[in-house]
Amino acid sequence: MTPEGPTRPDGQIMTGTVSPGEFRICDVRIHAVQVDDAVAVVRHWMEGERTFHYVSSTNVNNVAIALESHEYYQVMEGADLSLPDGVPFLWYGRFKGFRLPNRCGIEELMEAVFELSNQGSTYSHFFYGNTPEVLAELKTRLLGRYPKLKIAGMFSPPFRPLSAEEDEAHVRMINESGADFLWVSLGCPKQEKWLYDHRDKLRVVVGGGAGAVFNFFSGQTTKAPDWVRYMGLEWFLRLLIEPRRLYRRYLLKYPKFVVQFLRHSLGFRTAK
Repeated sequence: MTPEGPTRPDGQIMTGTVSPGEFRICDVRIHAVQVDDAVAVVRHWMEGERTFHYVSSTNVNNVAIALESHEYYQVMEGADLSLPDGVPFLWYGRFKGFRLPNRCGIEELMEAVFELSNQGSTYSHFFYGNTPEVLAELKTRLLGRYPKLKIAGMFSPPFRPLSAEEDEAHVRMINESGADFLWVSLGCPKQEKWLYDHRDKLRVVVGGGAGAVFNFFSGQTTKAPDWVRYMGLEWFLRLLIEPRRLYRRYLLKYPKFVVQFLRHSLGFRTAK
């Protein structure tokens, strides 16, 4: 990496900010950042032209899907900032020589950005996805914790494929809100693909797939204690809480990922 700033996927340099390195897991790019680094990057984006930037909270599930889908691999490669979401990725980053003592997924980034509002920041936020009930409770709890947080809008789209007219109306609603940040909770891989597919239409500055974070912040889903998360066992608690929804991910997809990771580590790669 150069001292000017971290590289974008297209090879350009994000100047004027901290310069995190990067490493790859199964050929998927991950930036070696901590929360302060990530906040510095997004604040730098806010100071520049109002162009869209896509943040990926990259975890085992994302990489496992990218291994199976060339289309989704391109979505992951299109991220301007790829956060090391999950303790196993922190462990691997440390093995590669980076100092990554703390978690840095989309949840941690959102909390840090929201906290800026308590310090006088005027950034505004749009929350897209999930259910009306979760969004209502999310708003109540966020404003209780961050009373100066500017919420530009919230919207729960129907749980079915959208028509072209509906999709256009949703994008227009988000753009007209004037939001700086767009947090999307449509589930993985749908939310990342949605952000990638709409990157040329959105006028927000930062978009990130938030997934279950809406549920955690709203109190609708139990969050693992910190000691469980830092031992890398959060997946086990989530499996116990939602076995029918998550068993395929954790009991079928994750073991397959481990095999693929070992193959890549030994130099055996599957062509994208």
